Amino acid sequence: MVESKLNSEKKPEKKEESISGGGDYDLIIVGGGPAGLTAGIYAARGRLKILLVGQLVPGGQVASTEWVENYPGFPEGIGGLELVKKMEKQAQKFGMQVVVDEVKSVDFQDGIKVVKTPDKEFRSTALIIATGTDYKKLNVPGEEKFKGRGVSYCAICDGPIFSGQRVAV
Repeated sequence: MVESKLNSEKKPEKKEESISGGGDYDLIIVGGGPAGLTAGIYAARGRLKILLVGQLVPGGQVASTEWVENYPGFPEGIGGLELVKKMEKQAQKFGMQVVVDEVKSVDFQDGIKVVKTPDKEFRSTALIIATGTDYKKLNVPGEEKFKGRGVSYCAICDGPIFSGQRVAV
């Protein structure tokens, strides 16, 4: 039996400086949904100095999903907010930093990526943009009022709820 040399209970040593030598961070991830958090987990385990910048609390759309039944590793399903809290906790365990702010622009200067928020700038030599998606809304009367109570944006997720009923697509 082979045992891992990395004790998952130990936190990696904090770095005082970026190993890339070109910015405040080795990697900046823009977007705090599952893709951004997953990238953060992998990069943080590689002991990179990472910053995740997300406009809302980490989790993206899935954080507002009441119940997720199609995510690997949770055969009984899991609450969307609970899922993303677990992902964020795992990434932070390995040293990823999180800033909740809106990214206004990204500049590429001599190999350095400069991520600008309304009040700050962050520099890195690597950048992952994982900003996710948004629902395509029709902007019809009642759409907001009935979101989650008849108005749905995912046929695969919500289709079985309306089985045998008349629906409009």
